[in-house]
Amino acid sequence: MALEQEMMHAIVHCLAANQADESSNARHHHAALMVRFEETLGKYIDQKLSMPKLCAEVGVAERTLRMCCAEFLGVSPSRYLLLRRLNKARAALRRADPSKATVAEVARNHHFLELGRFSVTYRIAFGELPSVTLQRNSQT
Repeated sequence: MALEQEMMHAIVHCLAANQADESSNARHHHAALMVRFEETLGKYIDQKLSMPKLCAEVGVAERTLRMCCAEFLGVSPSRYLLLRRLNKARAALRRADPSKATVAEVARNHHFLELGRFSVTYRIAFGELPSVTLQRNSQT
């Protein structure tokens, strides 16, 4: 009886270790996929990037990319791409000369075609209108 119990513990331990290894391998694979995702975004951030093209460039199915983004970033790939573009637009607004640049121009340069939607999304993300960010440069 004791031998059977020890064997059962050994079998359970082996199975648990195997599951941990599989989980670790999957996490490692997902982390490598996220590196490719970041590299792809960096390569195409200044271009309009559709989800099918993004997935093709990363070399992964859309469902897998969505799952990995949720796991590592807590948002969808599209949402993450939007946030990256918003941050680039914010940096451009901060660098811009308010006497020469316009919010519309900066928005278009970052693939935001609907100025009203851009302004609302920007305000939600950063707590101020893009025009305030742009004008702040002339005050400092």
